[in-house]
Parts: sequence; structure tokens; C-alpha cells
Amino acid sequence: MSPPSDRSGLTRRDALVLGAVALPVLQLGCAGTPAEEDFDVDAIPESRTIFPRTVLAGDMQTDRVVLTMFFADGRPKTLRVWAEDAPELLVVDREVTPDAEGFVKERVTGLQPDTVYAYAWLAGTAPDFSARSLVGRVRTLPAPGSAVPVTVVFGACVGQGTIVPDFVDPGQTEPFTWALYDAAAALDWDVFVHLGDQGYFDRIWHDGGAYEAYLEAWGAYHGGSYRSVFPKAGLLATWDDHEVTDNSAVDPWTTEPSELERMANGKRAWFTVVPIDADDPTSAVWRSFRWGDTVELVLLDCRYEKTEGEPPHLVSEAQLAWLLERLTTSPCRFVCVCSPKPFATVMLQDGRYPGEKERWSGNPADRDRVVQAIDDGQLDHVLWVTGDIHMTYLGRLEETGDRVSDRMWEVCTTSGNVSPFADDLSTTQFAFGAAAPMLPRITFDAQAGTATVRFHDATGAVAHEQVIPLGA
Repeated sequence: MSPPSDRSGLTRRDALVLGAVALPVLQLGCAGTPAEEDFDVDAIPESRTIFPRTVLAGDMQTDRVVLTMFFADGRPKTLRVWAEDAPELLVVDREVTPDAEGFVKERVTGLQPDTVYAYAWLAGTAPDFSARSLVGRVRTLPAPGSAVPVTVVFGACVGQGTIVPDFVDPGQTEPFTWALYDAAAALDWDVFVHLGDQGYFDRIWHDGGAYEAYLEAWGAYHGGSYRSVFPKAGLLATWDDHEVTDNSAVDPWTTEPSELERMANGKRAWFTVVPIDADDPTSAVWRSFRWGDTVELVLLDCRYEKTEGEPPHLVSEAQLAWLLERLTTSPCRFVCVCSPKPFATVMLQDGRYPGEKERWSGNPADRDRVVQAIDDGQLDHVLWVTGDIHMTYLGRLEETGDRVSDRMWEVCTTSGNVSPFADDLSTTQFAFGAAAPMLPRITFDAQAGTATVRFHDATGAVAHEQVIPLGA
């Protein structure tokens, strides 16, 4: 399959997605079954009343994918999945019943590697379905040995481009919209990686933090401009603090019973809503995905494994050992570490960026071990991508120095919220920096040995583009 183009006009596929725009395992045959002759998903009216939120597919493998959805009426629906290039054949056609809150999570298996599938949730009875959701698409991972290019976009810290985030109020029904994501709907990509703070639920926490309240509050985000981007490709997500509440409100190592209960409720809601291939909210969020032999996308959890003491730790020993193994033994041409917290020592023109305890540089017992592995192995094929600090940049991990770990690149993104420090980034360390929200779109090309980084602004235009040789 050829890599996505850089043109900004809508493709026929985009028109399908955006104009259309408990947990069984679905075992599929490779060929699928014929759809009824008059099945035309575009002819079925979309209902935002029944399906007010975005469709979601995620945690893709070569042969499987996880789908999550919310039905506002709480009634069973039909799930249909088909190969995008063979809409006349259905690989899934079955009824799905939601849980008591209206949510479903379905694991679809038996898929083919490196194949684009479309899917939709349908109300009514075949063949005369009365309504449908948005139509989503998802591409399965290429098989090992494949070195096809892949384009990945990254999001974090969604908001309106202001210093104050878009906090959702308890009971809020009006969804949030964001110019950045609405404009991004005209672009192409293969994978969306979300680095955390997919929503800001602080007021839900302070209002009691009930599980049902968190689930309801997700609608203000997934019912808004996420509908412009999440149907376009599979989602790989990790979390930060605001999916529960701000890090200043509670420590992840708290032992206070009411705090533990609210934290558990927020995490449980995240596992319900996000298409992660796990159900228990105590499951590890750190995991990785290999796009054939091109790139391994390594997702970290830098929030809920933090510990206090001397020295403090940003991640658990198990996660750190796993990260070191992925860096040193990955069979892929590139490794992209998706870290909710910056790994770079972020320098401003007049000194260090404040608040280091929330970043890798403020937890040297962990960071130094990663740096040592990078330098010992000369791991110059690694790229870091991060969020959290509400700015956009492309720069070195260190302002000075010539070790591999000094010169390694990091991309930072914010999908909306901005920091007043962003305009004061060190011009020595950072090749590009901005306070404006932007969508980084990175194409990994194993044959060329490069990662091409494009930052798209809220109009969809490219504000900065740079080709980074990796592992040359």
C-alpha cells in the first residue's frame, strides 16, 4: 500500500468517513460473506441522537482490532465491518448489546495484515436499517518482514488554544470543538497516537468523581471535534493526569480511600471508552505496536506508576526494564517512544523550564539508565514524541553535547492548550518551537532511513517541515 499523500483535498475515502462522519471475540473468515444487494452504508442516515460520539478503533495487530462505541438509547445494534476495497463482502455482521451505561467493546479477529477495514454501527433491522453511526476506518499492522512507510499523527492536551483548558462540567451536554482537529480532517494518516489529557475531568473529580459521571463527561469530548479525526484511522492511546484530575489535586500513590475510589472510577471510565485491548483498569497501559519492520511505536505510562521518595521514580521498575528492552532489541528500523512526559531537558533562553519533577529530567534515577542504554548501544534510530507541557517543538534532547543521547530528536505536541513559556524556547536546542496548537504528522520511511516531520496548524497548512535521518 502506498503511503498517504500530502494533498489537503478530501479523498473518496475521507468523504465516506466524514460525510458518514461482557466482551465477545469475533472470529472471522478471510473472505467474508456477501452483503445484501441493496446494502449501501451511505444511504443509511447518520443519527447523532443515537450515536452522538465518535466511532473508535484501536490497539491494532496484524489480525485483530478493538472497537468501542456508545449507544445513547442503550439498545442492541448491528456491527458491520468490511474491507474498504471490497464493500460487497462483510467480515462482521452481528448484533451487539451494550452494557448498562450504553457502552460496548468488541474484539474483531481473523483480519488480514496491512489491510484497511471500514466499519459502522447500525440501528434497526436488516436490510432496512434506520440509522447509522459515523463510518470508521482502521488499518491493520503489516506483517513482520514488511518495510512499508507509515504516517502517524500525535495529539495531547486538547483545548481551545488558551492557557486555561476546556474543563468539562458535571452534566454538560454541549460538546467541545477545536479548529485544529476540524482542519485536520482533510489530511491523511495511518495511525493516531494520543499521548494523554484526551479530556480535562478535574471538575468531575471535585464533584465526587463517580464512574457514571466520568462516562457522561467523555461525551463532551468524543461528541465534539474528535469526530473529525478518530474515524479516519486506528487510535493508540496512553494517558496523563487530567483523564482523572490534575496532578496537583492528588498523588498517584495516595492511600486516602475517597481519592482511591475517585481515581479508580476515572481509570475505569478510560478503559471503558478507549479502544485498548484490556478491560481491567489495573492493567498496564504501557505497550508497543510494530508497523512491520518499519517502526515500533512504544507507548509509556508516566503517571500512574510514579513513586515518591529518594530517589523518585517516574515509571515502575517493570516498565523501565521493558522500555530498555524495546530500545535495545526491537527488530524494527526505527523506534518511536511515545512518552506523555518530555524526555528532553527542556531549556528556555534564560534557563530550565520549571516543574521538572513532572518530567524525566526530574527523575534522574530512571532517565540516566535510559540515556546510558542509548549511548552504550549508539541507538541513533530512536525518536521521542511527547506532550503534557502545552507547546509545540522539534529539538534535541540536550541543548549542548555530542553524545547520541544529546543529539537525539524529540517532538512535542499540544492539541489546544498553550504555555506562556513556549515562545522562549532555546534557539540552540530547538529547530522549531511555537505556542500555537499543531498536529505533528510523521512519516517513517525505512527504505530512506528518515522520519519526515510536518507540523500542521489550525488551518491545516504546514507550519514547519523537516526530514530527520535516523540511524544513518
